[in-house]
Amino acid sequence: MKQSTRFIPTNRLERYDLVNEQGQDLGQVTTFVADMLTGRIAFAIVAFGGFFGISDKWFAVPWEIMVWSPEKKKFVVDMPTNVLKTAPGMNKDTWAEEVNSDWLAKCYLHYGLAPYWDSDLSSEEQKKGLAYAIWQREGEPEGSADHHYYRAERILSIQGVIGAPTSGDTKI
Repeated sequence: MKQSTRFIPTNRLERYDLVNEQGQDLGQVTTFVADMLTGRIAFAIVAFGGFFGISDKWFAVPWEIMVWSPEKKKFVVDMPTNVLKTAPGMNKDTWAEEVNSDWLAKCYLHYGLAPYWDSDLSSEEQKKGLAYAIWQREGEPEGSADHHYYRAERILSIQGVIGAPTSGDTKI
């Protein structure tokens, strides 16, 4: 088994629940994965569904969207359960061999975030992918493509991924 030398799991942490702001269970954070090139947590592995680890699905959830609640001793995210259910899954037996920056970039875009590293995606592809993720997250409303594209452009410019837009509102 060939394991990535960039994305390294940290297995010695206690498992914590992941819930959304409505308190709905989104699974368990099982592992934090460190990006050894950037020296930061790249994502958390979340196990969702199943029973005692049988038939559960594993997902990479970006660290940036998880907020620790000391009172609840849980991680909280602002997303409905369908966002997690439709996220790219991971094979729990082979994920360490399969995870790479291109796959992880798609995961980040699914959750409405630009990848934190330089990816092979053009800025136009990043904007389109992020706009689509925002559109899905908001329930796929009709007639709002321009609005979502503009929001994606603003998010990417604030994150420093692309140059800032030259005009318009600064709300995200």
